[in-house]
Amino acid sequence: MKVYISVDMEGISGLVRWMDVASNGIDFQINRRLMTLDTNAAIAGAFAAGATEVVVEENHGVEDLCVLLMEEIDSRCSVIRGAGRPGATTMAGLDKATGVVLLIGHHARAGSFPGIMAHTISGGWFKTVRLHEEPIGEPDFFALRAEELAVPVGMVSGDQVVADQVLARCPLAEAVIIKQALAHQSANCIPPERARLMIQSGAKTAVARSIAGELNVCEPVAKPYQFDIELTRPMTENMRENLSSLAEFEIVDERNIKTSAPDMDLGFRRVAYLGYADRAGITRY
Repeated sequence: MKVYISVDMEGISGLVRWMDVASNGIDFQINRRLMTLDTNAAIAGAFAAGATEVVVEENHGVEDLCVLLMEEIDSRCSVIRGAGRPGATTMAGLDKATGVVLLIGHHARAGSFPGIMAHTISGGWFKTVRLHEEPIGEPDFFALRAEELAVPVGMVSGDQVVADQVLARCPLAEAVIIKQALAHQSANCIPPERARLMIQSGAKTAVARSIAGELNVCEPVAKPYQFDIELTRPMTENMRENLSSLAEFEIVDERNIKTSAPDMDLGFRRVAYLGYADRAGITRY
């Protein structure tokens, strides 16, 4: 069975602050290793349960989505990283051949409290992202893209807030809560060594249940997908000019934008584009 692991950074064991996940943070090099070790724990659990292939895809945007320590990653996997990937930006390795999705180090959606570093795609630009008027986060994008491909989400690791949000859409998933969020930048953390044992166990259980046919894909959502994005601040002139040239985007007012898509492959790209649409002349996504 092919196992697909999406790894983000905000939900990694022990990390609580924005500076923990920024390349200029005092502990960033240590935290890259913690991210790699949490990922290795999931890989080990997947193979222990019978996985024949594990594809890891980096979802954290620092340094053009290249944060994992390649010299320390489990050599049995393959890793998708870097910018400009085809398809849905950070889901290039998710396809119909996948047996189960594991979300490692993920975080709660924008507007969540007390979710650790809660945001959706762009922490700088997006105040909220809604799909058919309901708020969504990054795990929702993954779950709905996986549903389109008939692939279940089997596990999430992170804080209790993201766990609750994933279980609301994927109730059969394993929820590995490795820190209890107290506020957006504070938590009661399980030490990483113990957290990794929990992640390994959760991944092993999730993959074993998928092999046994015990997991279901999430419920589908009506198409076309209708997105409403509220910005944290008024759009720049560059953003307004870029969006005005693209028929698939509707500017509602200086802080609100609408877009739609026939599937989540394109939907994710369109929403993610708005996080960098303030760059002059950038109209490709």
